[in-house]
Amino acid sequence: MQIILFEDHLIAELRPVILSRPAFAINMCGTNLYNLVRNKGKEISYIIRDYLKEITSREFPNQILKDKSLLFLNASLVPSVSILNEIFDKIKRGDAFLAQSDFRVVVAFFPNLKFNLTTQNERSITNFLRSQEYRLLENHFPLINYSFDIIRYNPCYFEENLRYMKRNYRQVSPGVFVGKDVHIHPTVCLDSKEGTIIIENKATIGPLVYLKGPLYIGDNSKIIERTSIKEYSYISHTCKVGGEVESSIIESYSNKQHHGFLGHSYVGSWVNLGAGTSTSDLKNTYGDITVEYQGKKIPTGMQFLGCIIGDHSKTAINTSIFTGKIIGVSSYIYGFVTANVPSFSNYAKTFGQITEYYLDSAIRTQKRMFSRRGIKQEHLHIKLLEDIYETTRDERLMSTKELSL
Repeated sequence: MQIILFEDHLIAELRPVILSRPAFAINMCGTNLYNLVRNKGKEISYIIRDYLKEITSREFPNQILKDKSLLFLNASLVPSVSILNEIFDKIKRGDAFLAQSDFRVVVAFFPNLKFNLTTQNERSITNFLRSQEYRLLENHFPLINYSFDIIRYNPCYFEENLRYMKRNYRQVSPGVFVGKDVHIHPTVCLDSKEGTIIIENKATIGPLVYLKGPLYIGDNSKIIERTSIKEYSYISHTCKVGGEVESSIIESYSNKQHHGFLGHSYVGSWVNLGAGTSTSDLKNTYGDITVEYQGKKIPTGMQFLGCIIGDHSKTAINTSIFTGKIIGVSSYIYGFVTANVPSFSNYAKTFGQITEYYLDSAIRTQKRMFSRRGIKQEHLHIKLLEDIYETTRDERLMSTKELSL
């Protein structure tokens, strides 16, 4: 059996997180869907947006189809060991089945299907799967429909995934598992009473740090002295983190080195949060948080929700971000953030204006940041920024916050 992870026609609802990565590469619940499936020993192929194919293949191999026994998983499926196990158990019956949620196919299995990856895309795959013969299953498998669903589901399967993953690491104390060449200062407090802690290869944990599980810290990441990282937090590889972090996800190559609070938030890759940057994740009224998205207000039903920050964005010192705010890709933030920020914007509403952050400036900034990490900027990196810039042009045109172009 071979597994195909597919994006579908509603993938854009996950902006800005999916602008620079496929949905299956979103880190949440202690892992991502691709890596969780790969850890199950399965070969993976995928269907994603064209402009992401080249850069995605560098990290996530797209295997050639060799089998007619095919399991299709929506790339927005919440990564969970128990969910995958349940799906695999249903396959044992041997007949074709499909589960759907509203207008989206969540999972489909066909024991003998002739299929060509190159003839399908994210716009056509749903109708193709529905056109086959299958047994319809009642669906209870969760999808991330909007970016804030990453925060909603993150704690639900975090601990179960870490317990499954811990077999690949060395245990150094009860509930604490580490990779190779990890340096943990003797004054660090490792609190695993309520969940597993995994610390990856070559990570460094500085003096007087407090780590509370369940928690994941990636390869080559550095946790600054006196930092507090609390439960359900995921720090990807090559990050520098300080201050206080709770129930948040920080993707690769991002820095939050200084004081400030990050709570119930998602931070993309290559982001820098300036000293004193803080997020609000709870309303003063303790009520549910409403998120504005594409001109409509969406009730989240969530009491705790910080912010969503796209890749390559930066905040100035002492930036304050209100609850439930969404910041796009390659935006530069100053002062108080009281509204969503379009991609490629200079947001300084505190000082009177919002202006466009031009593409050529974003490309130059990317090159400088890459060089600091010993990475050479290639054409595919520039092309990705160009594609995202064009894809998000509507955000800047739709902005009702007097965006100056």
